Amino acid sequence: MKNFHKKFENDRFDLEYDVDGLVYKINSLELQKRLGFTANSPRWAIAHKFSADSAYSQIRDISIQVGRTGALTPVARIKPVNIGGVVVSNATLHNEDEIIRKDIRIGDTVKVERAGDVIPHVILVDLKKREKKSKKFIFPNNCPSCGAETIKEFNKTTKKHDAVRRCTNEGYDCEKIAIEKIKHFISKDAMNIDGLGKKVVENFWDLNLIRFPQDIYNLDYDKISNLEGWGDLSVSNLKYSIDQSKKVSLDKFLYAIGIRHIGIENAKLLAEHVKSIKNLIILVNKNKLNEFLDIDGIGETQINSLKTFFEKKSNYKIIEKLSSILNISDLKLNKDGKLLNNTFMFTGKLSNMSRAEAKSLIEENSGSVVSSVNKKLNYLIIGEKPTKRKVEEAKKLGIKILSQKEWLNLLN
Repeated sequence: MKNFHKKFENDRFDLEYDVDGLVYKINSLELQKRLGFTANSPRWAIAHKFSADSAYSQIRDISIQVGRTGALTPVARIKPVNIGGVVVSNATLHNEDEIIRKDIRIGDTVKVERAGDVIPHVILVDLKKREKKSKKFIFPNNCPSCGAETIKEFNKTTKKHDAVRRCTNEGYDCEKIAIEKIKHFISKDAMNIDGLGKKVVENFWDLNLIRFPQDIYNLDYDKISNLEGWGDLSVSNLKYSIDQSKKVSLDKFLYAIGIRHIGIENAKLLAEHVKSIKNLIILVNKNKLNEFLDIDGIGETQINSLKTFFEKKSNYKIIEKLSSILNISDLKLNKDGKLLNNTFMFTGKLSNMSRAEAKSLIEENSGSVVSSVNKKLNYLIIGEKPTKRKVEEAKKLGIKILSQKEWLNLLN
């Protein structure tokens, strides 16, 4: 495979189209079905990219971009340079630590590479060409958008501070964060509103047409029709797309509102647990978000993120207003499966099967998987070298303990 990749990389310039790598796939439909998909790609296929093209250019300026989650990303504005047939004028510097480690300064001549033939980033600085008067770049301690304090969060797992510095302004008080949150809200995997792209969101923000997600459903179409580039057809298509988006599944809505650490997969897990937006609001009001710790795949990081989100009154109001505007469909679970209304937990290594595959089998058969031994657990499935503590806790609570073979017999 490596030899073929090397040969193909050398020959790719003779093709009549651009390629940036090869994709390897498992040649078995049965195995492909077992492996399944992640939120973004199949587990049975993987890309092997070609080595990136690079060139030297000079940094004219360094600007700080603020993302949806408050992350501050430094971007180098460089003299336009052709890299692999594409003119590049911006290159990411990743984070504050990278700038310090590489000692990147305004005015430096740097080597820029298109990583994976897509995102340009700075590889190194040519110190020989550095001007004597150059000064170190000082990363801002305050958000360039709203002026709020920026912090590096402490990671309990790694026992280190994160490399990324973030704006502490939660919700929609920070202009840049608010714009990025709205862009996320209308994106394909979220509310999927055609005709309301990123540039349109920025334009509507500048015109004061949008400030919060719910404003999308109260747009002044007469005013929009008078804007440059907007005709009757484009306005009509936009209105149609917005009206179509009013009917949304619970998991897509939970993903769309843009809670940090709640991606597509976590949104599905939460939706399966709460069943409806009404139930979620009840849990928030009763301060019972710790219930989610019982969900396999949801941990303290997600719980803390949910608490932080809902502690902000403006976020809570947005959920209330959107839930009154939208038709958020309650989650309809498969009620025909053999494991309906039963909860399972695994301990120890399973044979001939991954934990993810076992979990998928349970969910396909209407069961659910939890991550802790408690009174709500019906079955503890043990594999090789199970955790003794979990087995003992299950025995104390009278929970039925099954071997992998006994569990598979339930399905058969």
